[in-house]
Amino acid sequence: MKKFWLAILLVLSLELWQEAKAKGLATQEFYLDNGLQVIVIENHKAPIVEQMLFYKVGAVDEKPGQGGIAHLLEHLMFRGTAKVEGEQFNRALEKNGAESNAFTAQDVTAYYQLLDISRLELAMFLEADRMRNLEINDEAFATERDIVFEERKQRVDSNPTAIFAENVRAALWLGHPYGRPVTGQDKEIKNLTRDMAVDFYRTYYAPNNAILVLAGDIDLATAKRLVNKYYGNLKPSELIETQFDKLPGKYKNKIEMKLPGVKVGRMIKMFATPSLNFRPEMVYALEVLAEYLGGDESAPLYQTLVIDDDIAASVSTSYSGIARSYGEFVLSVVPKGEMTGDFEAKIENEWQKSLKRLNQKRLDMVKQKMLVDLVYLQDNPSVLAQIAGYVAAVGGEPDYWQNYAQNINSVTLEDITEAAKYLQEKAQSVVGVLYPEEKVSNE
Repeated sequence: MKKFWLAILLVLSLELWQEAKAKGLATQEFYLDNGLQVIVIENHKAPIVEQMLFYKVGAVDEKPGQGGIAHLLEHLMFRGTAKVEGEQFNRALEKNGAESNAFTAQDVTAYYQLLDISRLELAMFLEADRMRNLEINDEAFATERDIVFEERKQRVDSNPTAIFAENVRAALWLGHPYGRPVTGQDKEIKNLTRDMAVDFYRTYYAPNNAILVLAGDIDLATAKRLVNKYYGNLKPSELIETQFDKLPGKYKNKIEMKLPGVKVGRMIKMFATPSLNFRPEMVYALEVLAEYLGGDESAPLYQTLVIDDDIAASVSTSYSGIARSYGEFVLSVVPKGEMTGDFEAKIENEWQKSLKRLNQKRLDMVKQKMLVDLVYLQDNPSVLAQIAGYVAAVGGEPDYWQNYAQNINSVTLEDITEAAKYLQEKAQSVVGVLYPEEKVSNE
């Protein structure tokens, strides 16, 4: 019976994938003379479109002592221009039924609107206007800096799990910019000035440092006409390229913490890994490895540690290789009861056993599940825009997701073995253990 359902899954996933490709869900790309890269993803199922603007700048580009400036500028981008003052940006979009937001990450900062295709020109006008015409007065700056400071207090400083995760990341990345929190540190945020924000804005917020993604009910000819109309006259800037030092490799670290308010402990193991820009040939094997080991409740680590041995409340593995520098592979375990001295050894033992149990049949099942998940994502313009834009912003090809099926299907058992060996023997890594407040380590 299991073989029958596996065969059905294989057939369905291949049919869905071929159907999706036949419908023309393909990325198309062009550039403006000012350097703006534009990606168009046509999907005419509904009269909606996602406009997503990625700036190739994030926390990694901040100067020493200016942690949090990228995130603060994201807030300031909603404070208005000479043409669109104060709260008019948000009010105009809300009045026209648009969903609008933004986010700051280590590598990128992005702004997006999901709206009816008939309202796209409004969103383009607003987004293009604030790309080069943002006005930052002292009052707005002080207000948003205080908001960012309070966000840091609420989301990190008052959350022991977030404090723990921040310390684990710092222990993994050492002096690499990926060890910096996107929020910045308390003292850094308080010391940020309006001049710093203006300098950051004028340097990085420009068409030649941006990628505009239009996903949904739009064709290439219309996209070219509208993008030229609203973004074509914007001037480029002289960019400052961030250089990343190479990690030493083979470095292993461990951090143990006991923080007030922690009721349930946890263990995290993080690896600095290959990415699209560093040993890209291993990216897809690491994606499959993460899905196999702890991608969901059917994964071997979950089945053994949670179901069979009953020593963990949850366990998961994840991998992200879409990055300007290195990628990151993470194992996360929430224990049941105490984490005694041999808890880490048990986790490592099950990791190794799971690798030995992987065979061709299970590998095929894991890959097909990943492909089916991908097919269903293709009807969501927001997801497509984010994937295509993020990949392009870190230096990858915008049609990354189009070639995803072929690249995942090409992963072999030998590739998985090589990827796992790299993590164990060559990757820089850290183990982080967070003990409950009332518990202490037996070590």
